[in-house]
Amino acid sequence: MLKYWLTALGALTLSACSTVPDELAVAEGTNLTPYAMALENPEQAQGKMARWGGVIADVSNSDDGTTVEVVNYELSSYGRPAVTDSSDGRFRAKIDGFVDPMVYKKGRSITFTGMISAPEEGKIDEFRYLFPTLDVTGKHLWKENNKQPMEVDYSSLWYRHHWYSPPYRVYYPVPVRRDGGNQDDNNN
Repeated sequence: MLKYWLTALGALTLSACSTVPDELAVAEGTNLTPYAMALENPEQAQGKMARWGGVIADVSNSDDGTTVEVVNYELSSYGRPAVTDSSDGRFRAKIDGFVDPMVYKKGRSITFTGMISAPEEGKIDEFRYLFPTLDVTGKHLWKENNKQPMEVDYSSLWYRHHWYSPPYRVYYPVPVRRDGGNQDDNNN
C-alpha cells in the first residue's frame, strides 16, 4: 500500500514541474539547435529542429504568409524568453497564413518551434544583417506581465496599528502601497 502512495506522490510531484506549452512540445529525444549555432554556422544548422524565442520587433504579412522578426533571448526551462539588457541577435520566423499584427504586436514575448531554413539578408535600420530563419511548426504568444509598483510603509510599528496608538489620533504622512493605476483586464 505504501508503494502505491509513493508512486502517486512521485507522479504528482513530477506533474508539478515546469513544462513547455503543448504548442512548443517536440518529440522526446529531439536535439534542439541553439540560436548561436544557427548564427555561427548557418549551413550546418539548416534542416534541424529548433525552439527559439524573444520579443517581437516587426510583423509583416503577404500572400505567401507572415514573417515575424524577433529579438532573440535565452529561454527559461518552460520556454518563455528571459528578457534582459543584452540579446544574441535577431531571427525571422516564417508562418503559413495570416497573423494579426494587432495581436502579435511589437514588444510581446513569443516562442517558436520549427525547422531552420536558409538565412535571409536584410536590414535593421541601415545596418545589413543576416537573419537566421525558422519555418514555424508551433508558436506560443506569452501573456504580458502586469507588475504593479509597490511602496513600503516605513512608519513605526507603534503607530501603524491602531490598537498600539495613543487614545488621540495623530495624523502624519506615511508612504503606503498604491495600486498600479489603470489596468487593462483584456491583456493576454
